[in-house]
Amino acid sequence: MRTVWTIARRELRALLDHPMGYILLVVFVGVNNFLFFRQLEVMGLATLRPMLSLLPWLLLFLVPAVTMRALAEDIRGGTLEIVLAQPVTELELLLGKYLGQLLFLWLALAITLLVPIGLALGADVQVGVLVANYIGAALLIAGLTAVGVWASSVTPNQITAFIAAVAVTFALTLVGLDPLLVGLPPRLGAIATSLGVLSHFESVARGLIDLRDVMYFVSLAAAFLALSYYALLRRKLAPRGLAARRLRLGVGLLVALAVLVSLVIQPVSLRLDLTPGHAYTLARGSKTLLRNLPDLVTLKLFASSELPPEVAFLKRDVDDMLRDYRSAGRGKLRLTVRDPSSDTAAAREARTLGIPSVQFNVVGQSQLTVKEGWLGIAVQHAGESKVIPVVRQTDDLEYRLTSEIRALTHPAKPKIGWITTTDAQAGAPFDGFRNELAQAYDIRTVSLTDSTPLSDSLAAIVALGTPDSLDARQLARFTAFSDRGGSLFVLASGMQLSQGAPVANARRVGWNALLRRYGVTVQSDMAYDLISNEHVGLPTQVGRLLLAYPFWLRSLSTKATPVNAELDGLFVPWGSSIALDSATAAGAAIPLFVTSRGGRVERDFAMIEPRREFRRDSLGVQVVAALVNPLARDTTKQLPKGRVVVVGTPDVANDRFLGSAPGNLQFLLNAVDWLAQDEALIAIRAKNRAPPPLAFSTPVKRGMARYGNMFGVPALIIVVAAVHLLRRKQRYGRPYVPMTPGAAPSVA
Repeated sequence: MRTVWTIARRELRALLDHPMGYILLVVFVGVNNFLFFRQLEVMGLATLRPMLSLLPWLLLFLVPAVTMRALAEDIRGGTLEIVLAQPVTELELLLGKYLGQLLFLWLALAITLLVPIGLALGADVQVGVLVANYIGAALLIAGLTAVGVWASSVTPNQITAFIAAVAVTFALTLVGLDPLLVGLPPRLGAIATSLGVLSHFESVARGLIDLRDVMYFVSLAAAFLALSYYALLRRKLAPRGLAARRLRLGVGLLVALAVLVSLVIQPVSLRLDLTPGHAYTLARGSKTLLRNLPDLVTLKLFASSELPPEVAFLKRDVDDMLRDYRSAGRGKLRLTVRDPSSDTAAAREARTLGIPSVQFNVVGQSQLTVKEGWLGIAVQHAGESKVIPVVRQTDDLEYRLTSEIRALTHPAKPKIGWITTTDAQAGAPFDGFRNELAQAYDIRTVSLTDSTPLSDSLAAIVALGTPDSLDARQLARFTAFSDRGGSLFVLASGMQLSQGAPVANARRVGWNALLRRYGVTVQSDMAYDLISNEHVGLPTQVGRLLLAYPFWLRSLSTKATPVNAELDGLFVPWGSSIALDSATAAGAAIPLFVTSRGGRVERDFAMIEPRREFRRDSLGVQVVAALVNPLARDTTKQLPKGRVVVVGTPDVANDRFLGSAPGNLQFLLNAVDWLAQDEALIAIRAKNRAPPPLAFSTPVKRGMARYGNMFGVPALIIVVAAVHLLRRKQRYGRPYVPMTPGAAPSVA
């Protein structure tokens, strides 16, 4: 091992003592950072996914450029035989060369760590995902470096080695992508996908370290190192001799074993979930529900054995999740898998349950064909069934499965009241929110004009819109409801948008007469945020122009309660601020979502035109959503017992915005669960695989993150290279002074 390390240090020193090594570092870091920050400005999210998507294509040229001289130079110069004449074996030489090149490439990767450090100036970077990203990148480099060393071992020409390494790396990168899969049968296409580097690298890069992906890169490196070992050893063997035949057989078996391990291990599910909140691991609520199942529940997966490659990896995630469900069920959950493509009885059962076949376009060499496939799930219990007709993504699959299992095993749904005031009815509908809510709750419409007492069976009331006032009977009606433990979800604005002009005027908020008992009020103003906001597209003569719109708040989560603990933000269009009265006895009020430090409000009247100028004085944090749990602090038992959640606008639940802001629906459903004191599903639904929003508080920080990485880091590498190479030149340029007898060694 000491010999291997000595050779590795020599290789690394040779790369760092030559200008070409620093040129490669500067080009790699400069191109990577420049292209990454161009995409980052458009995305507005603190994620390394753009860089990771680009990384394999940069490594396509960087790795061959670094490794092309590893063995080819020694072979061409005749020094390979001299080195092997020393007490160094071919295996030690190969491993030392490989490790030296790998350390240099890992150094290039380590320099990019300054990118997430820059992102930390504008967001809370997800450390677990970051660790998984770099582990995946390190594994990718380890596999491709072995390819480069192999190419350098088969030819004495460095240029030829470079071209060979680029060709093989390009093939491994393309395997599994559409251009290479044209005309392949689905099963063969799935095998090709599993052999390509991109599918495995993308899986690790999302924050989930899977044993199957790790073993793929280890097998890739082992296979090409075995081929490199054969290329070194065959030089001293007779081509047709017994030793050469044994060598070919042994290396062939090693390569086949590496490929076989990568394929055979696919059914094994052993994962390390480093995502925030363990988004790819079953939540505690799911495990508790499955442990306490009253009777046997059956999950039936209807999946075709031959699926397109882009769906095959989705099915792998589905299989993993269903196996987790079966393990958590402890014998009370049965899992069956049926293939309707080859089993007519399974196809008939799938259609009877309401699981249709899905048509996939398959591009052939000269034609486009359409094939049928299935990927749906049925949940069965006590003669009843719930189905997920088509699984298109796994982000919400756990919530859907757990909800369906709970609906079947606990058929009684809690009742929720629904109020939509006149001003809310005049805008876009709230059907999306209501339909999602109806899956877990029995929704009952409540009228404001009705004076009869509210039913005791209502667990909570969702109120969308702003009545101008509540008369004495209405106020007494809702007061009695909250006194006996009923909860309220109020989404109301203190400003009313004009239908004919881009203005908003202040209005009275009738709910405040009820909310003041809780220590919260909806202000008659409109909040804006100069730092954290959404953009609107405005038509111009040269196309659509994206313009920051401060009245569309990208509010920030306080993460202080189960309702918003796993949410990074909430899209709040034209929202009013929420005032919290800490002096109120019932005031166990907690802000849920707030503006950044660039927030401010406009009272009484506001021009909502995007091109207008916004005042920049008296900026500060504004609360736009809050909750109150009176029983958390009430010791007198004379205050309302029901919980309250207040948001400064009903538009957060509006169908017009809900489709482009999926986090809003997650918050709305979480809030209703908390109000109904049915919190088992919150942790499941709240799993957020989306990266946090990127919002720099000042232009200086944005410039430091962007230009510091794009220009500062390459410039720093150039400075370090100049200092190191100059010192090295001076050190080796000193004349030699021979030693005199009895004198200490010295140089002039």
